[in-house]
Amino acid sequence: MNLFLFGGLGLLVGLWHFGSLRWLSQRLVSTPRPRWGIALAVQLLRIAVLVGACWWAVRFGAWPLLALALGMVAARVVLLRQARRAEAGEVQP
Repeated sequence: MNLFLFGGLGLLVGLWHFGSLRWLSQRLVSTPRPRWGIALAVQLLRIAVLVGACWWAVRFGAWPLLALALGMVAARVVLLRQARRAEAGEVQP
């Protein structure tokens, strides 16, 4: 399989994984009475998607798994930069 496919998949899974983590964290902090059932369901879904993507990639070997992981790291960097800009008061696109 093409390593760019796994890198792209890692980027998409990473954007969803870390984006949903940020959304969930903000929701839990900003809500006076958080709904813990929804929080637990979202957390389990996040982990299941991550494990599923890693399991699928590892079936093709170590290099696709590494490409998936690098895509996820790139997504984390993108979302952290976006969060830091938002915290500094810069306008997000």
